[in-house]
Amino acid sequence: DWNHSSAYHREAWNEVPGDPHPGRGAYTNYFNIELASSEVIPAGKEIFINYGDNWEDDKAEKQKEFLNKKDYDKVDQTLEKFVEFFEKYQNDLDASSKLEIYKFLINDVMAAAAGVEKGTQIARMLPEDPADLKAILEHGGSFYLSAPTAIRTRKWLEEYGLCMDNVKPGPSTIPHAGRGAFANRDIKEGALVAPVPLIQLPDKSVLDMYNVKVTEAPSVDDTDEKDVLVIRDGDEKIGTQVLMNYCYGHPESSLLFFPTGAVANYINHSKEKANARMVWSDHPNNNKHWFNIDPQNLIDEGNHYIGLMMEIVATRDIKEGEEIFLDYGDEWQQAWDKHVEEWNKTKPSTWPVRALDLNQHHRDSKHRPIRSRDEEPYPDNVMIKCFLMVKKPEEGEPFKDEQGRKIRIWSESESGKSNIVSDNLFDCEVLSSEETLAGTFYDVAWSNGKDTTVVKNVPHKAIVFLDKPETGDQHLRHSFRHYIGIPDDIFPQGPWRNAAAEEEE
Repeated sequence: DWNHSSAYHREAWNEVPGDPHPGRGAYTNYFNIELASSEVIPAGKEIFINYGDNWEDDKAEKQKEFLNKKDYDKVDQTLEKFVEFFEKYQNDLDASSKLEIYKFLINDVMAAAAGVEKGTQIARMLPEDPADLKAILEHGGSFYLSAPTAIRTRKWLEEYGLCMDNVKPGPSTIPHAGRGAFANRDIKEGALVAPVPLIQLPDKSVLDMYNVKVTEAPSVDDTDEKDVLVIRDGDEKIGTQVLMNYCYGHPESSLLFFPTGAVANYINHSKEKANARMVWSDHPNNNKHWFNIDPQNLIDEGNHYIGLMMEIVATRDIKEGEEIFLDYGDEWQQAWDKHVEEWNKTKPSTWPVRALDLNQHHRDSKHRPIRSRDEEPYPDNVMIKCFLMVKKPEEGEPFKDEQGRKIRIWSESESGKSNIVSDNLFDCEVLSSEETLAGTFYDVAWSNGKDTTVVKNVPHKAIVFLDKPETGDQHLRHSFRHYIGIPDDIFPQGPWRNAAAEEEE
């Protein structure tokens, strides 16, 4: 599951508050979100995550007819009851009776509980003999019965797996470059630094930015209500998304490739210090026949998956702890030099304090209550937020304060999971603080727009700063933007080299 707290409490690597430099806005403000296991994951087991209720929203009705993780969990709970039932009455039922009851359970009962479509899918994947149900639960449950390749053997991993932890993130040794990638162990020349699965984007212009306007249109649900639409307002390009700086590209192609490998996006540029290079992977999941497909056809219905893969390999022996560098190419270097030249012509003397700076400062410093901020307010471009999960006061404790505001007590989740998640993030104001042996705790005011609630005993970790929308560095109009260059000697000849043809048209 998503571990949001790691992103909100990330280190401000390589940043000096108020320091202007040409790299401002060239790297994302949003980083360091982690995934935490929600169950014990044995070696070889595929990792799955819930993409959310809005994923593939246009296919929502179709998606409802397919089994999801919650469905499989419910199936497993039901199978446990089936096993208990047949074990309890194993001496009272003959083989024929067991089979008759079992068929009734997996066909009629499952259809009634899960619906005809899902019930049919469940019945088809279950074994014919109820005696085999226990083995299903012991080997990962019903999901792995439907997807047997979701658990791989050690032999398969050794043959097809690629190591993802040869590199780790850290503050780059290049001034103002932000984060960098560092060797987690010694890496020999020619050895794998990082696997890089690629998401294909057929046209660079998809990252172009334009002014937008809000309008209304008739509802698609044929109701009297109007749908609110945000549409492009004019053809004047006003910028490029920061995602461009993380993509791989080539000057003769409209294509971009977004690298999804762990930590690969942290690898910085240095022509002089480059100790790694890109190569196309020989892994069987790298569809090299796509090299001969027109860029627009790379997103056809049958190609909606990560089907291309590069590898970053060492060009010399790399010592543990050494920073990894790629040569982004002459085109990138020229674009950067031009950007720095333009930046220095209008370089500001100071820079606004950002949420990341304040969060870094408050890692070891108390949050100031609202009454103390009249003379020294927080910057207008930041918001203070609290992660709140609350419970009512104990019996005998006051339920309202002197101003008539409800009182609630900050609470950890009863499930044992962290409540430092975005769903629990609310606007708040710090009223007071108290030092204890367990740390600093706060009373905060939280408003739902109608009523104000005082939440007591809020821990220091539950209070964070966020940049207000579109105020972070990456939203600056004239920040550096350029893709990372794929070396010409490895970029395929053929339909991918379409830039010249498009210019002629």
